[in-house]
Order: sequence, then C-alpha cells, then structure tokens
Amino acid sequence: MNRPTLSVVVPFHDVAEFLPRCLNSLAKQRLKSIEYVLVDDGSTDGSAVIAKAKAAADPRFTLIQQENRGLGPARNAGARAARGTYLAFADGDDTLPRTAYASLVGSLEATGSDLACGNVKRIVSGKLRPSAGHAEAFATSATGTHIRRRHALLADRTIWNKVFRREFWDRHGFEFPARNYEDSPVTIPAHVLSRSTDVLEEVVYHWRVRTGSISQRRTEPANVLDRLASMRDVSEFLNEHAPRLWARHDLLVTEFDLAFLLESLETAEGADQEALLDSLAETLGVLHPKAIAKQPSIRRLELHLAANRMVPELREVRMFRRASLGDAGAVRHGWFKRRRWFMDYPFLRDPAKGIPDSVYDPGVDFQLKAVVDGVQMDGSVLTARGYAYITHLDSSRGVIDLWFQREGVRLPLAVKRVTRMDATADSGQSATCHDDAGFEASIDLADVPRGRWNLHCSVTDGEVVRKGVPEAHPDTGYRRYPAGGGHQPSLTEEGLVLRRRVKDRGHAWIEWSGDRIAVRTRKVQPLVFQKTTHRPGEDGRVLITPPARVGVWRIRKTDGTPLRLRVGVSPSPRRIGVHLVSFRTELEGEVLVVVQPALEDDERGRFAERRLRGTVRHFKRNPIRETVVFDAYGGRLASCNPRAIFEEMRSRDLPLEYVWVTRDGSFETPEDSRVVLHGSKEHEHALATARYLVGNRTQPNWYTKPPGQTYLQTWHGTPLKKLGHDLRDLPFRRTELLDWMARDVPQWDLLISPNPFSTPIMRRAFGYRGVVLSTGYPRNDLLFADRSAAIRRRLGVPPGKKVVLYAPTWRDDLHRGKKRRLSMELDLARMQFALKDHVVLVRAHHLITDRPKIKAPAIDVTGYPEIADLYLAADVLVTDYSSAMFDFACTGKPMVFFTYDLERYRDTLRGFYFDFTAEAPGPLTRTTDETIDAIREAAVPAAYRTFRQKFCPWDDGRASSRVVDLLLSGSL
Repeated sequence: MNRPTLSVVVPFHDVAEFLPRCLNSLAKQRLKSIEYVLVDDGSTDGSAVIAKAKAAADPRFTLIQQENRGLGPARNAGARAARGTYLAFADGDDTLPRTAYASLVGSLEATGSDLACGNVKRIVSGKLRPSAGHAEAFATSATGTHIRRRHALLADRTIWNKVFRREFWDRHGFEFPARNYEDSPVTIPAHVLSRSTDVLEEVVYHWRVRTGSISQRRTEPANVLDRLASMRDVSEFLNEHAPRLWARHDLLVTEFDLAFLLESLETAEGADQEALLDSLAETLGVLHPKAIAKQPSIRRLELHLAANRMVPELREVRMFRRASLGDAGAVRHGWFKRRRWFMDYPFLRDPAKGIPDSVYDPGVDFQLKAVVDGVQMDGSVLTARGYAYITHLDSSRGVIDLWFQREGVRLPLAVKRVTRMDATADSGQSATCHDDAGFEASIDLADVPRGRWNLHCSVTDGEVVRKGVPEAHPDTGYRRYPAGGGHQPSLTEEGLVLRRRVKDRGHAWIEWSGDRIAVRTRKVQPLVFQKTTHRPGEDGRVLITPPARVGVWRIRKTDGTPLRLRVGVSPSPRRIGVHLVSFRTELEGEVLVVVQPALEDDERGRFAERRLRGTVRHFKRNPIRETVVFDAYGGRLASCNPRAIFEEMRSRDLPLEYVWVTRDGSFETPEDSRVVLHGSKEHEHALATARYLVGNRTQPNWYTKPPGQTYLQTWHGTPLKKLGHDLRDLPFRRTELLDWMARDVPQWDLLISPNPFSTPIMRRAFGYRGVVLSTGYPRNDLLFADRSAAIRRRLGVPPGKKVVLYAPTWRDDLHRGKKRRLSMELDLARMQFALKDHVVLVRAHHLITDRPKIKAPAIDVTGYPEIADLYLAADVLVTDYSSAMFDFACTGKPMVFFTYDLERYRDTLRGFYFDFTAEAPGPLTRTTDETIDAIREAAVPAAYRTFRQKFCPWDDGRASSRVVDLLLSGSL
C-alpha cells in the first residue's frame, strides 16, 4: 500500500450534529493523497455511526474506537496509526477550507521546513469571524522563519492549524498530555525545536465556538487546573530550551490565562478553592519573575491576594475591578523626596492586610496616550492637532513635546496647549481630568529636509516621563491633504507620517447640505444608495440620508463593493436631531458614515458623569414640573410597560408633559412627547424636576429622587430565572451586578407585580418594602386587541403562511468583551427548509449587542418596536427561559421550548423559581430536528391552562388603566 502524503487525525466525542460537516470538508480537500484517521473517544450520541458510514463509503477514512479517555489520548492513538509523510490534526466539530492542506503541505514541500501553520477563523453562530488570538501571528506570510525571530508565534498555541513533517514529529517524540488544554505543551515546543517554520496568512482552519465546549467552560475549576498545568509545562520547557522566549511567553499567558483562575476563585469553594490556590502557588514558582512584575498593579494585587489565600479580599477586589476601576486614580504618599505614586486600589496602606506598597506601584499603569486627529497646511507651515497625556495623571501638570525624527535627527515642533474636553470624555475613567491635554504643534516644512519623518511625542509630569509615537484617532482613518512645496502629511493607523514630493493623484471632497450629506467626486459613476433621496445628477452630487441608528455604516455600490474615495479634509461632525453624523475613511479609501449620540464633550464619559452630579444638585433646587419621564430598558426602546402607561396617560388628555429617555435615538419619538439623550444635561434636568418617573429597569447611578417625585418601577418580566439577591447562592454568581439594588430600590415608590406568584419573589429578590401594585402587566393589554392580520401584512407575511417567532433570552456567560452574544444554536436554515409553509421571525433579547446576521428567508425582527405585535402575528412561539412565555400565554397559542443548555442554565447560570420541566406549557426540545417536529405538531397541552391560571390571572386588557388610576390617585 502506497504511503499517503498526509495523515489527518480526527478525534471526536459526541459531536453528531457537526461531524458530517467536518468530514465533508475533509473529503473535499484539494490535496489528493490524504488518509483520515478518525478516533471515536467513547461517543454516546451516534457520532460513531456517522464515522463508520463515512469509512465504509470512502477508503481514505479509517475508524479507531476507544473508551472515553479525553482528547489528548485520542490524538495520540490516531498519531500512532497514521502512516503519512506529514501529520495534521482536526477536531470533529470544525471545518477546513478546500485549499488548507494543499497550501500547508505545498509550502513544506517547497521549503523543507519542519512545520507549517496558517491563519484561523472562528465559526460563531454559523458565521465566520477572524480569530483574534491568531491575528498578529498570521498578519503576513513568511517561509523558513522561526519563533525565535517571529515572537508573535508564541500566541500560536493551537494544534489544528498546522502540518508537521512526520520525521520531525517522531524525532522529538511529541505526545499530548491526558488533560484539557493539551495543545500548547506540543505546539510551543514544536515551534522552538523546528529547524524552520512556514507561516501562511491564508486561513486554513474554521474553529467552531460551541456552547458547552471546553473553551466555553474555561472558568470551571477542573479546566482551570488543566490550563495551569499546561502553562507550567510550557514555561519549564522554555526556561530550559529557549530562555530568551521564556519571559515573553510567561508575560503573555499571565495576562490572559491567569485571568480565568481569578474568575474561578470568585465562586469556588471547599476542595475546589484549595486545589486552585495550590495550583497557583505551584505556577507562580515556575513563571519568569518579570511575568508578574510587568503586570498592571490591579492584576498584581489580585495575584498577591490569591497567592496569600486571601480569598474574601480577592473577591472584593474583583468586584471593585468591574464596578469601580475606572473611578480610581493614582495618589501620592510620603514626604518630600520620598513622596511616591501609588494606585488607589483597595487595601492600600491598610496595616491589617499587610500588602506591600510595591504591589500598588503604578510604573506599568502610567502609559502614554497620544493622538493626532487633525492636520492642516497654511502655506508651508504644517500644524498637527491632537492630545497627549499620561494615564492616571492630571494633564494640567504635564509638559508636552513633539518632534519629527529620522535616523537619530530630531526636528522639534512648536507646541501650543489647547483645551480638549473630548480627551477626558474618551478616556473611559472618572478619576483624572485630561481637558488640558490638547496641543497644536507646528513646523515650517520649508526647513524640513526631504525624506520620511515620523512624529514622536513625550509627556513629562515631574519625575514621570513617557515617550512614544502618536496614534491616529479612531475617527480619522486615512486622509490625504494637498500640501504646498511637494510635502504630504498623512494620518495612518500608526500615526502621522510626513512625505515629500508625492505626485497629486486627485481627490474628492465632502460637503454638508442641510440634514443630508453630499459626496462629490471628480469622476461620478451611476451609484445607488439605500435610503438615497436623489440619484447622482450632472453636477456629480449624491445625497445620502444619514442612518437613524448609532453605528458605523459602510456605503456600498449596487454590486456590493465598497465606495472608495480619496477624501480631502472631511467636514466637521454635524448634529442632526439627537445624532452626531461624521465621515471617515479607512486605509483602503472606503467611505464610512459614523452616527453617534449627540452628547457634548462635557456630557460624555465617566468623568463627565461624575462632574455633572453637581449640576443635578443644582437642578434639584428647581420646582417639580408636571412632567412624566419614561425610561424603557435604559433608553434603548420606547416599549414594554412604560409605553403602555404612556399611551394610557396620553389618551386621557392629562395636563402633563411626556419625556422619553433615548440612549442613541434609535427609536421613533412617540407622538405628543419629546426625547432627551441618556446622560445629557437635559436628561439630568428631566429626572431632577419630573413629577413622575416610569421605568422598567434601574436608573443611572447618579440619579437621586427629588422631593415630590413618584418613581414607578414596572420591571420587565415574570421571573422564571432567579433575580437579584437570589443569585448569590448560585455557582455562577453575579454579585458585582447587584450593587444597583442598594442604590435604586430604596427610591422606588411603587412596583408593579404581573401576578400573585411574582409578588413575594420580587419583594425578596429586590429587598423591596414599598407598595406593590397588583394589576398585571400593562404591556399585555395589547394582546387583547384583534390586530394580528394587520401586523402580518405590515411584516410582509404571505397569505396562508404560518408564523414561528423565535425569541430566546440572553446568557450570562456568552459575551465578547463588553458585548453580550447571541449563540444561534438553532439551525434556522434547516428549520426554514423543513417548514416551507412557515415564516420564521427571530427576535433577539434587548441586552444582546452582538448577534449574527439572520439570513433570508428567516426575518430578523429584533428592531421591531413592539414585541406584543409579534406575539399577535405568531402562530407558534419558540423560546427557552425567557419571560416571553408568560406574556405569550395570554394569547392561548402553542409554545415550544428550545432548551439545549437546560442543566447548565438552571443549575449553574441562573436557577429557576419553579420546576420548569414539569410546568412548561409546551414541549422541551434539545436539537433543531426536535424543534421542527414540535412545531409541526404544535398544540396546547393540558398544562397550558394551569400555567395561564398561575401566571396570567390579572391579564384582561385593562392593566394600564388600573396602574394610571392608582398612580394619579395620590393615595398610595
């Protein structure tokens, strides 16, 4: 039998839903001489049946079966059976581009390197996204390189984006450990031991983000312990074999990997806690000393507390980090020459805790922040505008210097200080003012020799000096400016670059025209813009109505390609209603329209919020006005219970002014009302002087109820999942998010209860002792009107089609940075294909800020203003643990519950107030196919009536009237 060129080892365990796609992507690889060694690691879900069928149908596939021993041993078993000249690994729930192995093997054949690796994209809810962890390592291709020269490869720790020369693999005896996080103890040593490595910018692997996978359960104690063990293995290897990489690696993993340990320690108890602390002590004894010393002081403080087993103090610091880190600055202690800076974090100089002062040293925290966001020419004089400061230090004391530099030659710029309140607003903190950080730096280019000069900056504050290269402001993008004398200054993502004698290549310019934007180019093509009011005329003008939603909007031509222009000096941002609209261009010249809330610089950011509290106190001296302020979901919508109460008040022709809070102007202003921007002076004035405040969530942390005001808290759902203080007893505690109750709940005058079941729960969970209105939810009044046919027409539902509304809740543990993510585990494409007589509507939870694009024929109705309309339009509701079930029960129509993560959500994340599996008014499903079957057989079970009696006894279409009567009576 001929030896295959490549062997690919594919271990799998209970991935039947994804394995067919994986195997199909392997079978379609352009490289022909491949054997695939499938290793069944004790699957129980039918995965082995799928693998056997593939092996029977395609001789390139063979199957090994073993008891469940873990991914590492499964890979080792496959590697031992592999016969190829080259060796690769793939996981059974992932996929690969067709050219992946042809490119990787082809590179090794051409160069003779021991190892080839390529770029990665992640599969997130069915959509491919760049893998941030691989971005730097694979920014550019390189053959015959090495990790000792290309240090970014220290972040390339995954096994499945690589092909190894089998002789190299065997010579070093690589083997995976029998634990999770088994990749890096193989991949990093392989990088170090290889004679040379080929790096491909090309994407060679699609890595699936899957709920419940090891990577998504990374703070569970057992997984953290495995992660630390792998961390130690690699650190010890580098200490022995590549000491120059040792500190770099350990600094990288300390920054990220130890974060999971610290998060796990927030909730771990008993033996789990002891094991984590023991493992940390062992890990700190192995890591390079610089790995801890170069961490920010807040991380050093956390690690010091954990290393000294001060877990209660650690948890307090973790809460502080999430809630108040941006409010803490640097402070000075000591006398005269011994006076030193420290970060003002918990337990600083607390003799009872005995934490060394060195833990709070701000050397790493003091960073240069220098931005250039404007350049102009006046004759031969170039002026660069921007701001520069040292983080955590007040800018009024700082001395700013700027200069052009080339090959050791420095040309100083004349610096004029200017006020830049936006520097403070954009700083993300409230402790330090950077209003004085602005500069205008000028130089006469007639005195500048030809060549490329880079702009440098330094800020000096006493003994603290920080130097660096200014960056371009995020809104600047790439601009070219006509300049006299052949000079051309450019703002790039790296900062300001000055070049001389660049031939004029033409330009475009942008004008404002009223509340529309005019884009002119010298050469006009017939463009069509969505929401365009006019097509281009002979004068070369295109008028674009700015989008109504906050965000960065890309302009596309009819063929879907970006509009690219060489843009001269862009116009200043223009206020249109509650929006600030501006232009920017990216490096490739693509034009972007940027829509932001029109807050003033002294209204934006945490510092402004703190500064304006004095303004609020001033407003409180004003008399109470006959005004009602409505706030739904923190200003994100004009809906829910506040909207129903507003409509009832408006219908009564009361002598009241109605004000809605909007976070970004994304909803249409309700009739007979006005809007104020969240966080603006108008918002604060409205809250400080209104007779009534109606909200369904907490108010801003600066809000204090003035005398004479009535605060009605409507809340926004019947609780299935636990709330407030009841979350403290769950493994996935979110206690840092409970601080709002101590601040907001005592200010409530009235609280609406949707049903008798909820009243005692809400009192206990919120710690509320005030008046409860037992009225039912006003928002459900809409469900008693016969408007379904009109709504279906408005949504564009074809006659005769049934409507399925999918409305899942959010997940506490699904997030990317500060964005909450929707994991689309339901296969909408398969569901729509199977249910051809149905239209599928998808409504994401209002807290979801990062959701996948919903592809036709399914319809994304997340932006639809009123969810009650969607309930009326739907024939079947598919949800999970959302309070939508309680509202939808008013309609009497069938429900299906897609509960793929029931145990984790119930037992770890949130907990339930009743036995959901026993009382659910519809079937519980786990897979897309089960959900499809349940929709086809949708019916109202016997449990539905009991459910409705328990949770909807007050819903009769008149709750809004009852609430307004009680609110205006003044007798409560």
